[in-house]
Amino acid sequence: MNIAKLLSFAAALTLSCAANAAVLTSTTGSNTVDDYSAPGLVSFDLDLQNFSTTTLNFVLEADDLQGPLSFNALVRNLTGADLSRFTFSLQGIRFGAAGSVASDFTTVRAVNAGALAAAIDFSTPVYTEFQFGNVLGNGRDWLLDTAGLRAGDRFTITAAVPEPSSAALVLPMLCMAGLMAARRRRKD
Repeated sequence: MNIAKLLSFAAALTLSCAANAAVLTSTTGSNTVDDYSAPGLVSFDLDLQNFSTTTLNFVLEADDLQGPLSFNALVRNLTGADLSRFTFSLQGIRFGAAGSVASDFTTVRAVNAGALAAAIDFSTPVYTEFQFGNVLGNGRDWLLDTAGLRAGDRFTITAAVPEPSSAALVLPMLCMAGLMAARRRRKD
């Protein structure tokens, strides 16, 4: 009986001391998101049932502010349609460093990353999945810069497959984001 009480107490203590992580508060869009975030890590699987935009809303917790947040995502194309380009856009937080992008069935032609967006172009369309960051342990995580942020601050990650007509607008947007980040660094 005493051992059972001791184990119950230990379990309750462990749960009460659990580390806080960035909390996924909501998503918009019709695609499925499975969240695997942990302290210092924003990680999720995104299942694209269609190519509509998906927005993920997060709240920072205290343990996320120890340094940059690692960011990775596994994106699965369940549509059966050509996925030639994909973007992640940020609001309320910035990219601190670019990481890797990998696909088992095609090569990445280009990754254009700025402070607020990353665009991935594939050499041939992706019909299955790709890894953004170190999802499967075979790459480098992307980093999100938490400098100047506090626990309770909110940020948004928007995942989108640009329409062919708007794809030409992504590169200038990334260039502008890069110029704004360079100006911001010069001011600091």
